[in-house]
Amino acid sequence: MKHGLLFVNHFLASGSFDALYSLFDAAAQTCGVTLSRVTGGEAVASFDEHPARGADFVVFWDKDVAAARRILRHGIPVFNSPDAIRICDSKSETAEALLSASLPTPRTLVAPMTYETVGYTKDDFIARGASVLGFPLVIKECYGSFGEQVYLASSLEEAKETVKRIGAKPLLFQEFISRSFGTDVRVNVVGDRAVCAMKRTGRPGDFRSNIAHGGTGEPYTLSADEEAVAVAAARAVGADFAGVDLLFGENGPLVCEVNSNPHFTGTYKATGINLAVPIFEHILNNI
Repeated sequence: MKHGLLFVNHFLASGSFDALYSLFDAAAQTCGVTLSRVTGGEAVASFDEHPARGADFVVFWDKDVAAARRILRHGIPVFNSPDAIRICDSKSETAEALLSASLPTPRTLVAPMTYETVGYTKDDFIARGASVLGFPLVIKECYGSFGEQVYLASSLEEAKETVKRIGAKPLLFQEFISRSFGTDVRVNVVGDRAVCAMKRTGRPGDFRSNIAHGGTGEPYTLSADEEAVAVAAARAVGADFAGVDLLFGENGPLVCEVNSNPHFTGTYKATGINLAVPIFEHILNNI
């Protein structure tokens, strides 16, 4: 029997996260895996110490890339890999990986880098971005989850105000896909297959579809094109498993984002599929 370690964030604690971890516990029993859980705080150790001693593999459900690399350096397989986590955590790196793989995405422009002590003291780049992408304009902080750091600006003045509120954080501009207002498809990819998919619909009037913001989910049957694009997107970022968000473009699916540690309780409620089971099966077949 293999022993797995579920590595989670030390500070995120809520009923929704407890429900997610319970799905992993149930899947471990189904797959014949003994599973322990450790938080980043509990795993704090010097670089010479072994943070996951005794584990056959680690399911890394956090974004602490340094900790993931430390575990991997000691020879324990980490899923997802530190590089995949890093790429998915940064929306700008995700966009670059998708474009490098020639995958269909909304047109995306990354804002110039600034420094925390400086901020965006010039705003001329906002008008340049808007001249290419038009309005409404989607503005995203490069780091964020659950749709919390995603904004829609309908004018140049609103875009400038949004950037001002963001402060000095890295951000990007993205083309608004009107056909997908308030809706998208979350595709859960494991290995080289799309395990299940859920269509998400946001609250009335909300351009975002995130369930965390009150959206709803329902089972969705993927087209062959949608499935192929989602699997290719997970492969492009180097993920063993991922939640790939597809928008409804005029000429087919567009990859919006790729999540290395998707919060799949919503998918479970919509489809009845516990994604942790195929994740464990994939890991056991690859260690």
